[in-house]
Amino acid sequence: MSLYVLITAIGAVVVTVLMVTAMLYLVWGAIDDDTHAPSPGDDPEDPELAEGSESGETQGELPPDGDAT
Repeated sequence: MSLYVLITAIGAVVVTVLMVTAMLYLVWGAIDDDTHAPSPGDDPEDPELAEGSESGETQGELPPDGDAT
């Protein structure tokens, strides 16, 4: 019975190490990838606006009861 516990414990450690290694590999690949990099012409100070919503009107917060009217 003690042998089964030892084998299970070793298997659990091996699987955990493999899982951590896989996660580090994925994170490392995401860091080097330029998928989430900003475009060269984007100005981080300008908020992104949808078409037609450049009217300068700001939308206030909702009242505490949640009504938008």
